[in-house]
Amino acid sequence: MTALRNAVLLGVAALGTVAWAQGSPVARMAENERQARIDLKEHFSFLLLERSPRTGGHLWMERVVEVDEGKVARLLQVDGVPLSADAATAEQRRLTSLANDPEAFRRLNASVQGDEKHLISLLGALPSQFVLTPAGSVNGCSQYSFKPNPAYQPASMEEKVLHAMEGTVSVKEPEDRLCELQSRIVTPVSFGFGLLGKVNQGGSVHLERRQVSPDTWKSVRMVVHMDGKILMMKSLTRDQDAVRSEIKLVPPHISLQQAVDLTR
Repeated sequence: MTALRNAVLLGVAALGTVAWAQGSPVARMAENERQARIDLKEHFSFLLLERSPRTGGHLWMERVVEVDEGKVARLLQVDGVPLSADAATAEQRRLTSLANDPEAFRRLNASVQGDEKHLISLLGALPSQFVLTPAGSVNGCSQYSFKPNPAYQPASMEEKVLHAMEGTVSVKEPEDRLCELQSRIVTPVSFGFGLLGKVNQGGSVHLERRQVSPDTWKSVRMVVHMDGKILMMKSLTRDQDAVRSEIKLVPPHISLQQAVDLTR
């Protein structure tokens, strides 16, 4: 009887915490970030330093310019070494070809994995799938710790992975925008009793965002480390570290050729 009473009390406390979370600055921040992706009007150029599977594990430096259809990126350095004259000429030919073939450019951008999109989905899950606890402030932003809500039952593989995470999220108030997200996978996740796949314990996600114009916040660093298996054979590895700097506003609705010129 005592165990049952304690379980009921814990359940009531969890429901109260979730009700608070759904009206909290974290919930408002998650909705603002989701809506900002829909309402995105401004485009920017920036310097990107990235090491990931896309770069073959090398450290690439690229100049990136955003356009309506996606992102134009010119490779400048590999592992700190500027491109040779021949490599720079080949890169220019590649960009010229893309500028002359908008459909190929759109296909290329559509195939790029949207890590930020998945992280925004994690933000949206925080108020309902996690227990949030105020944890002071960091760099002028209100910080909250989060742990999986034991009363929530994940409905998909992606939700199962999310539900294995805990960490901290910080919110800039009163704007209610994301300052920083840090999370880690604290328990391994298996699918189909391990026959379909698994995600190993210890994976982590780190996202930092900064205000770059009166209406726009941009990610300035994104780090993703995850590993596991799919169908017991194919390796599932995400190992990415990307930093953006020199973020500048670019004119609206520029052409692909104009964007290529801005990457010089």
